Amino acid sequence: LAYGFCHVPASPGCHLLSCATWRPRPGWAQRLRQNCLGEGLQLLAPEASAGATERFRLRTEAAGSVQLRLGVILRHFGRQGVLC
Repeated sequence: LAYGFCHVPASPGCHLLSCATWRPRPGWAQRLRQNCLGEGLQLLAPEASAGATERFRLRTEAAGSVQLRLGVILRHFGRQGVLC
């Protein structure tokens, strides 16, 4: 289990993205539970991780990356304030 963030391209077509992921760094007791019971740490308020100003306060560790293949269609992007 991990969290990640990447920007969706604002140009049409097929895009390949690499999204770096991270997870909360557990203490020794949480790591023991994680290894024995397979539990992963979760953020109590995941929306707090969306902004860089909140994220820098979290103690985290790298969790690899996820490769994404996105197909972007620009229909009604202008209504949402996205400039194309």
